[in-house]
Amino acid sequence: MKNKIFILVVVLLAVGSFLVLNSRKDQGVSQPVAKAISAETFVRFHSPTYGNPLSRVTVVEWFDPECESCRVIHPIFKKIISEYQGRVHFALRYMPYHNNSTFAAAALEEAREFKKYDEALDVLFEKQPLWGSHHDPRPELIVEYLSQLGIPKEKLEKNYLLEKHSEKIKIDEADGKTVGVNGTPTFFVNGVMLQQLGERPLREAIEASLKED
Repeated sequence: MKNKIFILVVVLLAVGSFLVLNSRKDQGVSQPVAKAISAETFVRFHSPTYGNPLSRVTVVEWFDPECESCRVIHPIFKKIISEYQGRVHFALRYMPYHNNSTFAAAALEEAREFKKYDEALDVLFEKQPLWGSHHDPRPELIVEYLSQLGIPKEKLEKNYLLEKHSEKIKIDEADGKTVGVNGTPTFFVNGVMLQQLGERPLREAIEASLKED
């Protein structure tokens, strides 16, 4: 009889402990502390940046040059960068999901060496329905578009570009996975991922961060 009572007590204690632990998990009490993510994971030395590097607010976009949603958000983000130039630090990172994304990103990096990054980004998004068509992609058009900006065609040869710039793109992709990027575009404001896309959510997050002490 005593053995039965002892076993019953042990079972009740085990069940009680299980319920308490799960209750704490639901409340976020006993979940393991997330490993700290360094600021470098968000902005690398090679990242294209805009605005004030000394700002306490940093906005980072992971994007794919072949992504249609990135194309839609591009003019909105450009406008926000322009308006907050003196108060916010902005950075762009690559997350290649499509077949020609890495090539396009490498071409953008080459354009940056010719100080034509912004123009190249504009034209690749503008012409994306042509070179990045899902039904009939024509990535060779990237060479034509960027050569019109004054970048020599021999500097836009695919194998040359991938050999020269793919390492930076791989770092961006790895960093994106580390911080939880699983689609593009994805924005972070001071390391916090925006859950909604659009001009208003991005502005609200920036304004809230600027007001923080």
